[in-house]
Amino acid sequence: MKILTKKIFLILSMIFGLIACGDGSDVPADIIDEQTMAKILADIHILESKASRLSFQAYDSTKVAYNEMEHRIMIKYKIDTTRYKASYKFYMTNPENMVRIYDETLKILKEMEEKKKEENKKNR
Repeated sequence: MKILTKKIFLILSMIFGLIACGDGSDVPADIIDEQTMAKILADIHILESKASRLSFQAYDSTKVAYNEMEHRIMIKYKIDTTRYKASYKFYMTNPENMVRIYDETLKILKEMEEKKKEENKKNR
């Protein structure tokens, strides 16, 4: 989990360093709300962690598996890739919003980690 936190911190640092600040007043109608976006990002970060541990010999096989799992996330939240990418792009150009989303994403990931620890204790 420490590596994931470092990656998220790095992403947030890049956001502040590379993207101009927007005021966020012109929110397109089809943008995914911040709470849902945070949940999606938490699931995607977990997916990336799982995909990095896949032991396929070919990169293509890992990519196919990743894409399938990502598609399942989109189905879970009843969105399509186009809407997700448009929302992500919008939030990336509005760093204040993205920081709030990643704060919530970190909170969700920490809650998942605590839940997993509790389950592990119960199963001992």
